[in-house]
Amino acid sequence: MRCPNCGFDFSEGYLCPKCGIDTFVFLKTQKLSIRLYNEALEAAREMDLSGAAEKLEQSLLFDKSNMQARNLLGLIYCETGRIADALKHWIISTSMVKDNNPAVGYMDFLQKNGREMEKYNDAVRMYNQALLYLNHGSDDMAIIQLKKAVDSNPDFIDAYNLLILCCIEENNYKRAQHFIDIVLKKDKKNPKALKYDNVINSGGTSGLRKKTPRSAESKEDSSQKTVSLKKTDSAPPMPRYKRKEKQIGILEKRDIISFLLGIVCAAIAILVLMMPAMNEAKDKLIVDLQTKVDSYAGETKMTPDEVLAMRTELETLRNENKRLRSEETKQANLELLQTALSQMTDNDFETCVATLDRIDTMGFSDEDMAKYNSVKTTVYPKAADSLYTKGKSEFLSNKYAEAKASLESALKYASEENFIDDAYFYLAKIAEKDEDLEQAKAYYQKVISEYPDSNQLTNAQNALKNLSE
Repeated sequence: MRCPNCGFDFSEGYLCPKCGIDTFVFLKTQKLSIRLYNEALEAAREMDLSGAAEKLEQSLLFDKSNMQARNLLGLIYCETGRIADALKHWIISTSMVKDNNPAVGYMDFLQKNGREMEKYNDAVRMYNQALLYLNHGSDDMAIIQLKKAVDSNPDFIDAYNLLILCCIEENNYKRAQHFIDIVLKKDKKNPKALKYDNVINSGGTSGLRKKTPRSAESKEDSSQKTVSLKKTDSAPPMPRYKRKEKQIGILEKRDIISFLLGIVCAAIAILVLMMPAMNEAKDKLIVDLQTKVDSYAGETKMTPDEVLAMRTELETLRNENKRLRSEETKQANLELLQTALSQMTDNDFETCVATLDRIDTMGFSDEDMAKYNSVKTTVYPKAADSLYTKGKSEFLSNKYAEAKASLESALKYASEENFIDDAYFYLAKIAEKDEDLEQAKAYYQKVISEYPDSNQLTNAQNALKNLSE
């Protein structure tokens, strides 16, 4: 008999003399793992993704080396929006078997679609932010984040389930049913969606926390309350949380912060609106004083001391005017920085980098510079990726002028992205079509000399050879 664990041949008994494993039990667990994998495969074909994932997890408990089960579990996690879990299983799978392993292709596909991966990461970040809002009792803010999450990743089942629960808590059963239908269309036997569906169809919120007027709850009662279904149940396992009770007549901390921020913004707005008028008055006074000084030669009533005093006042006003103009410019640049932050939050990366290019950081404090550099570091790679995708699409659509502008902008904001060589190659092709052969040669040569591992290397070499002949 050959040991299925270490491959050692032996003739008597079931215990391998080399590794000591019970081959009978080992083979039994392997067969059980395969049976569970087959059942999971059947469940997945019937769109019961939750049931399939559960069976595959059990299959891996019996045999961690079951590559097919691990790959299928990764696919199911990917289908339900859990990209990180999917990658984890595919990485383990490829570490066991490298050759002819479909997991290699799955990971290559994700790596080549960097924009999609960014969307998946954004969805997870917004989902976690929603959990944070729920822990602080901000249901409306949580719902906004969850809607953004499912917009970024329409397959994010956990986000849908949490959104359903929020809708039920708000008594918006029609909207909750809409999201339930979406989940059950993707995963026919999703236990959470089925439970919420049962809650809605039963005509009540049995099993869910019933809302009571906050003013009628005492601190002692609220601290002792427990719920059978938490708002964080859609991402198990998560700890229970207790909502913070609102005290009537007392401003919450976030309200105070918002109020103070409003005052600061109003003060900045007033200052920006008043500064032009103040500068205009200063300019007029400077002109008047300059006129008086220039006309001193014809004045006989002014003494040299009076002229000196006038010159001193003129210089003071000029310095003050210069300072005010500098402050006005700084405030305008700070407003542009706030606009860029808002555009970054809205994922409008191309507009955001255009706004950043208009900012002059002279006079910025260390804090303002740190904020500016943080936005720049975050947005530049995303804008470069977006502009490259746009430029490539325009090139393939024969819109060469638009493609040239988009690709040049992408290179302006790119640093170490993997599409830079492709961008230069497409620009070379555009230059060749525009009969700018010297520029085309320069681009082809750049691909050849600076990107020896480029997938466009052979194409660039052939094109450069044709142009040189």
